[in-house]
Amino acid sequence: MVFMAYKISVDHKTKLIHYQHDGVIDKEQIGLAWNDFLQMKEFTKQKYNILSDYSGAKFNMSFKDVDLITNFLYSLKGILEGKKQALIILEPRATALSILFEGKVNEKIGFIVRIFSNKKDALEWLTE
Repeated sequence: MVFMAYKISVDHKTKLIHYQHDGVIDKEQIGLAWNDFLQMKEFTKQKYNILSDYSGAKFNMSFKDVDLITNFLYSLKGILEGKKQALIILEPRATALSILFEGKVNEKIGFIVRIFSNKKDALEWLTE
């Protein structure tokens, strides 16, 4: 049995999907969350952007995992191209992984990802 350490909510006013993950996070849990996003019409059809709050999470991933995730997301290019995702990250190693992820998905998919250390700045960028 897999314990879900994340929650997803939708803010229709700002057209944002809020994804918060606490505890240890690995590529399988990222995959489960993305499968949840794909079940949401707000994400697939209504062009909502994503606020991913990892401020309470510790990443258990390698740099090779970034390639696996990027390749998976490439298969969703038609949905992701032009969308924005703000990542709130406090852990230094996770920031390094996320910078690599940010560059790859921007270049390969047109998925606009930015890293933030606080929710206020992330929300401001997502809603501009």
